[in-house]
Amino acid sequence: MVQRRACRGATPMAFLNEAPGFPRRLDAPTGAIESAASLPQVGGAIKVPLLALLLAGAAVRLCLWFWFQHLPIEIVDEQDYNSLAKNLVEHGEFSYFPGTLTSIRPPLYPLLVAGVYTLFGLENFQAVRLIQAVMSLLNVVVLYGLGKEIASRRTALWLAGLFCFYPSFLGFNNLLLTETLFTLLLCTFCYLIILACKRQAMRYLLVAGVVLGLATLTRSILWMFPPVLALFLLICWQGSWPRRFVAVLAVVLPFALTMTPWAWRNTVLHKTFVPVDTMGGLNFMTGNYRHTPFYRSWDAIGIVGENSWYAEVFAAYPPSEYDTPGKIDKLALKQGLLFVRDNPLLTLQRDIIKFFDFWGLERELVAGAGRGIFGPLSGLVVVLLAVLIMGSYVAALFVGIFGLFLVPLGDRRTQYFLVLLVVYICGLHSLVFAHSRYHLPVMPLVLVFTATALTTRPTIWWQWRRGAFWLAAGLCILMVCGWIWGLAAGDMEKFRQSILAMI
Repeated sequence: MVQRRACRGATPMAFLNEAPGFPRRLDAPTGAIESAASLPQVGGAIKVPLLALLLAGAAVRLCLWFWFQHLPIEIVDEQDYNSLAKNLVEHGEFSYFPGTLTSIRPPLYPLLVAGVYTLFGLENFQAVRLIQAVMSLLNVVVLYGLGKEIASRRTALWLAGLFCFYPSFLGFNNLLLTETLFTLLLCTFCYLIILACKRQAMRYLLVAGVVLGLATLTRSILWMFPPVLALFLLICWQGSWPRRFVAVLAVVLPFALTMTPWAWRNTVLHKTFVPVDTMGGLNFMTGNYRHTPFYRSWDAIGIVGENSWYAEVFAAYPPSEYDTPGKIDKLALKQGLLFVRDNPLLTLQRDIIKFFDFWGLERELVAGAGRGIFGPLSGLVVVLLAVLIMGSYVAALFVGIFGLFLVPLGDRRTQYFLVLLVVYICGLHSLVFAHSRYHLPVMPLVLVFTATALTTRPTIWWQWRRGAFWLAAGLCILMVCGWIWGLAAGDMEKFRQSILAMI
């Protein structure tokens, strides 16, 4: 039994280290965490540290919110969402320009922003930022519940605290981007699936299907996840095969019903089946055609002229086949698949690089601060932000890797599901094109394993002789090598292209 030290200090984070009243059992040598169901009920002792976390988290978010109060939106994606929301409010159309309907973006986030504009005034960015801060705090509660279900209350506090003060999440709360909403929906979906599996209650599956649909209408990356989820439920749901099929229907049907109105609107508009947006095929081709940069594949979006993706599509097909954006998107997907078929080795090399791009160092906020889009900041402050943001990410990821390999969850179905979802999102981005911003919504799932490792940290070092320990260490070293190579080769390639462009 690991000895519990007295909680020192009055800060909320102190409760995470050694909160009183949280008994735990480590099943040596694996270090598996005791199920929350087997722990004594100590609700009164839980509420104080969780409330302290929420209050401290609210104070930090308010400070950042005040800092952003006079800052405009300068990121291109922010401006796109703002334009869509304005047209929804002013003209009742999902469009960038009145009278020209579009499906290039998923609808839910612009609808959220439009709702805020309706209540608090057009282009009230501060109102959107405040709503997102509240959503972020709500996600702290969701993750606390998730941690309590999969491990223990003590792990739940670690998980909630890690997310509550994760630097990148705090920054993205103040940007008009999908990260905050999508992360909340993704975490809620995971929580509902875990509740359903642990309690064998299909009512949670029904709600999970709706939440998965809403998450897909925020980011289309989840559009193809239902078949994967169905296979998981068929294997892991308890009971007879008919009961397992019913479980699959309980989540798939609400998902389909949630998606149907928007998919029907898109299909009629574009004269071809468009479930979410008209960017899926476009994104796939930009990451998989002859002019895609070997490094920084996302830069292909900015290629114009005869080397652009659309020039290749328009040259390959007659105009009658691309008379709507939806059809163009389908042709782009076709061209990308043809390139992958004809260039398997090059595609594999690119996909490996994209994998490391996906898990890249979180440099977005640092780069924005360096360009001055977050207000006047000295060089020293930017450096300190870089150390804080990237250092937090590296520490959380590495500890999470050790937690995954050395501290298995009490219910292996939970572990398989979380890993499956992370692999699915990472895998799709590696096949299409990847950016380190895209890993942010799955970081709460990584933090689950970080929290379990921190809760049972003495057992990590006890297992240094195990192969799993060195496998985790090797994966961490591989990530470092990938980051170094990406920074050296990728940034050097961008510099070379800039010189060629000037010549």
